[in-house]
Amino acid sequence: MNGSWFTTESVKDWLFLTTERKFFEGNRSNIWFIKGPAKNIIIDTGLGVCNLRHHLEYLNLIGPVGDARTCEVVITHSHFDHSGGARHFEKVFIHENDYQGLRNGRQTETLNYVKPSHFYENPYPGFDSSKYSVPPTPCDTLRDGDRIDMGGGEYLEVIHNPGHTKGSISLWYPNKQALFSGDFVYDCGIGSNLLDWLPTSCVRDYIRSAENMIDFIADRDVACVYPGHFRCIDGVRTTKILQEYIDGKQACGTKGCTSCMQCATFAFFLMGCFRCCPCE
Repeated sequence: MNGSWFTTESVKDWLFLTTERKFFEGNRSNIWFIKGPAKNIIIDTGLGVCNLRHHLEYLNLIGPVGDARTCEVVITHSHFDHSGGARHFEKVFIHENDYQGLRNGRQTETLNYVKPSHFYENPYPGFDSSKYSVPPTPCDTLRDGDRIDMGGGEYLEVIHNPGHTKGSISLWYPNKQALFSGDFVYDCGIGSNLLDWLPTSCVRDYIRSAENMIDFIADRDVACVYPGHFRCIDGVRTTKILQEYIDGKQACGTKGCTSCMQCATFAFFLMGCFRCCPCE
C-alpha cells in the first residue's frame, strides 16, 4: 500500500501502520490506525505536509467527511512530527496539558524542527521547509483515565505520562493487550536516550511516569507496545528501557525538572527550532 508520500502496511487485521517514508528516520513518526468494532481511531498524524486523510480515504480505510463510521484522531503529544497532520481531521483529541500548544500552534510546544536535509524528496513542488509550522488546530481535551469508546465493549484507556511533554499520553487497548506509547517510550537503544531535554520536558515527571508504567506493565499481560517511533517491542523490553532511564538519572543525580542539555537548547527552540543552526 504505497503512496507518493505515505506508506501504509497491515500489522494486524485490526491495525495498520503509516509512515512518511521520504522524511528523516530519526523524526519519522509511526501513525497507527485502529479499526475498532464501530469506530476508527488514528493515533498521531505525522508532519501534515501532505494530507493523511486523503491517503486513508484512497486506501478505503476511512470514508469521506460525514461517513456513518466515525473516525477520531488522538494525538499522543503536541510535537510537530505527531500533530502536524491533525488539521486535516474533524475530531481531534489531545491531553489537556498539551491542548494549548496544538490549539494555538505554539512553536515552543510543537517544536517544528525540520530542515531541508530531513526531506529525501520534497512532499510537493515548491515546498519550503523554512516555512513549515504546525498551524493552530481545533481539538478537544483528554485526561488520565478517560476511555475512548470504539463500540462492541472495546475502548482505549488514556494514561497520562508527563515527562517528554507535559501532556504526553499512552493508550491502552485491553481487548488486544496492546499499548500505544507515543514518544514516552520506544526502542531507543538504551533508556538514557529517551528525550527529556526539550523545552517542555521534565525529568522529575519522566522518572515518576517511568516508575508508574513499570508497575502498570507488571500488573497486565502486555502483548505488544506500539511506539511513536521505530519498531514494536514487548513489555519486557519496554520495562528494561524505562528502568535504564530511571537508573541513569539516579546515577547522575538528575532528579529536577530540567536537564543541563534542556537549558542549553531552550533558546534555540525559542528562536525557531534550531533554524539558526547551519544545516548539513
